[in-house]
Amino acid sequence: MSEIEKVLKPNVYVFAFHLIGEISGRDNPLWNWGDDFLESFTAKKLKTRLDFSEQSFNLRVDLLPDISLDFETKVSYNHSELEASGFAKPIKIGDSYALWLNVGFPDTCAEEVSPQWLSTFNPENLLGIVTGEDFIGETILITAKLPPQSEAPSRENLQSLADKCRNALLPEKYRPAFNRADVLFGSPIFEYGLIKQTSNYQHLLVWFPDSEASEDKLSIYQQEIVDLFYYRNKIIKAFHNSRQIHRIMFDFYRQVEDNVNCLQQRIDELDGDLTTENLQEFKAELKKLLKTALTYTQGLTKLEDYDNTIAINLNNYDEKLAQIYAKVESDKEEPSILNHFSRKTAPYMRSQIAGDLGYFRHGTNLIDQAIASIRGIVEIEQARSDRTNQLALRKSELGEKNRDDRLQSTVQAIGVGLAAGGIAASSGTDQVFQTVQNHQIPVLMQWHPFVFSFALSFAIALFAAGITWWRTKPKK
Repeated sequence: MSEIEKVLKPNVYVFAFHLIGEISGRDNPLWNWGDDFLESFTAKKLKTRLDFSEQSFNLRVDLLPDISLDFETKVSYNHSELEASGFAKPIKIGDSYALWLNVGFPDTCAEEVSPQWLSTFNPENLLGIVTGEDFIGETILITAKLPPQSEAPSRENLQSLADKCRNALLPEKYRPAFNRADVLFGSPIFEYGLIKQTSNYQHLLVWFPDSEASEDKLSIYQQEIVDLFYYRNKIIKAFHNSRQIHRIMFDFYRQVEDNVNCLQQRIDELDGDLTTENLQEFKAELKKLLKTALTYTQGLTKLEDYDNTIAINLNNYDEKLAQIYAKVESDKEEPSILNHFSRKTAPYMRSQIAGDLGYFRHGTNLIDQAIASIRGIVEIEQARSDRTNQLALRKSELGEKNRDDRLQSTVQAIGVGLAAGGIAASSGTDQVFQTVQNHQIPVLMQWHPFVFSFALSFAIALFAAGITWWRTKPKK
C-alpha cells in the first residue's frame, strides 16, 4: 500500500504546566507565553481576561469566567487559505497553572489537506520551547483523521504519516525521537520523546482517531486527560531533576573515594607519634569531611524527595485513570498508552532513583569511616599528649615540693643548731673549760677561754643542726 499523503481535520492541542511558586496571578510566565502563541491567530488577549478572585480549596479551578477563550482565524499555506479555530483554557491545578491550547481545522472542514498545513499552527515556532526552573513541562497532541482507504493502513504507513506531522509542526532541533506506537480509545497513536533524554525533552503524541466515537472521547474525558498530562509532566520533571542530582552526586562520590583513599594512605604511612603539623593536618581534614558529609547527605535527601514526588503524582495519575475506566466501562487495557506510563515508565524511574540511593549510600559509609578514623587518631594523639603534659606537670610539682621541703628542713636545722650553740655558749662552756684545767689536758689548756667557748658552742650547734636535718630531710 502506498504512503498516505493527506489527512482530514488536523488539530494541535498543547498542554503546558508551570508552578505557581513566587510568581502568581497574571505575572506568571505561562500567561505571557500563551498570549505570544495566540497573537498569531487572534487579537484576543488571555492575560487580561484571567480571573483570580475565586478563593477555592478545590484542586482544580477554571481561571476564565466563561472557562475558555474561543477564536476563529484563517491560515494560509502554499497560496491556499482555510478557516481554522481554536481555544485557550487556563486552569489552576494544585500548586500549578495549566494552559490548554488548541488550534486546527473545525469539523465543518471536509477538505483533505497535506500534513504540511500543521506548520501554520506553529508560525513563530513557540511550541516546545517553554523553559525555566518552574516550568513543569508540556505535552503536544496532534490529531488527524485518515481519508477513506481501500484497505486498512499498515503500522509502517501510519508511522510515516505521524513522522510527517511531527516534522511539519516542529522545527528540526525541537523534534523528539520516536518512542513507541500504541492505541488510545481503540485508535492508533504514536508517541515521541525519550524519557532518558533529560536535556531538551519534548513529549509529542500523534493520534489518528478512526471513528467518531473514538474522537468524541477526547472531549468526554478532557478534564481527566488534562490532569493525567499534568501528573505525568510532574513525574518526568522530578525524574529529570533527579538525573541532575545523580550527575552531581556521581562526581562527588568519585572525589570522596579519592580523598578517602589518599587519607588511608597517609594513615598507613604514619610512623610513630604524630607531629604537631600532622595533628593540624588531620584536624583540617576532619573539618573538610564533616562539611562534605553534610553536602552529601543533602544530595541524598533531594533524591529521596524526588522519589516521593514521583510516588505521590503516580498515585494521583492512577486515580485519574480509574475515573476514565469507570466512564469507559470497559477493560482497563483500552487506554493502553496511558496505563503504560503508570505500569512501565514511572516504575522504571523509581527503580533508577532507588539504585542511585543504594549506590550513593556507600559514599556516606566511606565518609563516616574516614571521619571515625581521623577522630580516633586525633583523640589517641591528644590523649598521649595530655598524659605527657600531665607527667611533666607532676614532676615539676614534685620538684618544687622537694625544694620547699629541703629548704624547710635546712631552716629548721640551722635554727636548732643556732639555738643549741647559743645555749651551750651561755651556760656550759665555763664549767667545761674548768674541767679541762683541772684534768690538765695539754692541748686544750693552751686555748684562750673565749676561743674554747666559741669552738665548743660551734661544734654543739653543728651537731644539733646535723641531727635535726637528718631527721627532717624529705624522703625521695
